[in-house]
Amino acid sequence: MKRFQFDSTALRYFLTVVDTGSVNGAAARLNVVSSAVSRQIAGLEQRLQNQLFERHPKGMRVTEVGRILADHARRVEADAARTYAEIGGQNGRFTQTVKIAGAHGFAAQALPRKFAAFQAEYPSVRFNLTVLDAGLVTERVRSAQADIGVTYSHAAEKDIAVVFARPAEIVAVMRPGHPLAGSGAQRLTPLRLTQLSAYPLALPEGGSALRRVLDMASSLYNTTLSPAFTSNHPEAVYNYLLTGDAVTLCARLSAAEHLDAGRLVCRPVDDALLNGGQIQVQTHVSRPLPDAAQRFLRFIRSNSPSLF
Repeated sequence: MKRFQFDSTALRYFLTVVDTGSVNGAAARLNVVSSAVSRQIAGLEQRLQNQLFERHPKGMRVTEVGRILADHARRVEADAARTYAEIGGQNGRFTQTVKIAGAHGFAAQALPRKFAAFQAEYPSVRFNLTVLDAGLVTERVRSAQADIGVTYSHAAEKDIAVVFARPAEIVAVMRPGHPLAGSGAQRLTPLRLTQLSAYPLALPEGGSALRRVLDMASSLYNTTLSPAFTSNHPEAVYNYLLTGDAVTLCARLSAAEHLDAGRLVCRPVDDALLNGGQIQVQTHVSRPLPDAAQRFLRFIRSNSPSLF
């Protein structure tokens, strides 16, 4: 069998093109001339005898072969970082950084407090949190750009292990005094999706995992969810609700800060499809984790009732 090693510079240049979407963007980030980046990409394509990118006027789109190589390159980077961390740990001088990708809303709400509690016990550990749309979190874990993912998911994912999960309670959120808000025991009575169509809706953008499920559910009931406002940022949605009669649908945890403070109120939603998702802690099914990430996962398991 033919064996060869990839040049580390070529892989670094290649990944930078993947991340920036263009040769010029990669060259600017790497502080080299564009021709140097192009030579490295051409060399990789010649060795692999496959095209790594589709060239378009607006940039470079990675091919399936390119995606496979990008996954390999990110694993190499992750393995190298883990090895250096383990060696440095033996010398008592190396700090380890745990890379976590989290979905908008609940990740930003719940995780920072967990990081601080964990660092009280392990002060040498550092955390890097990237907040993304829920559907992008899993891809970060799959491609080794994150050690751990915390996200909303509605189905099993290829190459992903679920370390911890809990049902995602989807609720309708609105201002106090809204016609649907109710009071007392009435606030515990679930709303039907069809009841919401009479009011302006503030919803996540169409590409989000929750929005896809919402669109599926509305089609089942022959109901059109026509949002008056969309955003990929939950705080923008919640601020929009503070005046007027708009309603949004989200995981309860995402709005917990506003609900606990009384700025907004919520009611449960009676829909099996919407409530079939989970909030999950994810890792790659086969890639070893750095020691610090493994310790953080053990910490999560031991504190699972209060994680979210």
